[in-house]
Amino acid sequence: MTIEELVAFSSSLDPDDAERLYRLGIFPMPLADGYGWFYPATRAVILIDDWSLRCPRSTEQLLRTYRVGIDINPMAVVSSCAELPRDGGWIDQAMTEFYRGLNDRGLLHSVEVWGPGGELVGGLFGVGVGGTFVGESMFHRISNASKLALFALVRVASELGYRVVDGQWPTDHLASLGFDTLARQQYAKLLVACAPIKPEPFHSGFLSRGWLRLRDPG
Repeated sequence: MTIEELVAFSSSLDPDDAERLYRLGIFPMPLADGYGWFYPATRAVILIDDWSLRCPRSTEQLLRTYRVGIDINPMAVVSSCAELPRDGGWIDQAMTEFYRGLNDRGLLHSVEVWGPGGELVGGLFGVGVGGTFVGESMFHRISNASKLALFALVRVASELGYRVVDGQWPTDHLASLGFDTLARQQYAKLLVACAPIKPEPFHSGFLSRGWLRLRDPG
């Protein structure tokens, strides 16, 4: 992040303002004395209709043991992302409460990978506004679990009517997952096109065992 990408600052976070700001392509991150709202100069995105990345066999094989759920426990995913040791961890208690407020308002959604004993082994969460799903964070406790969650997200978001998965700042990791990059001006045009879209709502529950095979044949 750079100072040029910081477009607003607040001493606290108000979930009631979140939908309007996310629709403008702006999202919060904690700073030393409060919270900055950022609009990256370059954006990592998946254009859902154009996404052609195949699920690797090593990732697909997880479905023999693990199940993928949607919105079963979004706050458990937030907590797992916050607790997992990593460089640059940024989900503090205030951010967690902010996401709880978004969850209460029906804006926060999660894709989860669950083990046979009911343990959460991977997943991601984000905010759905218009035709855009803004991914906030992902985690994994077993190899490829977060990749599996991403493939499930794109499949489900496509079926619901979303057009874009927004990964915020580009990274090498996101590029390896099939994210492209858009300059700020291109992303702004995309937001305008996505703003009036009203996707179908996410429904809580497990995906059927054959969801990936049925949607990704050959």
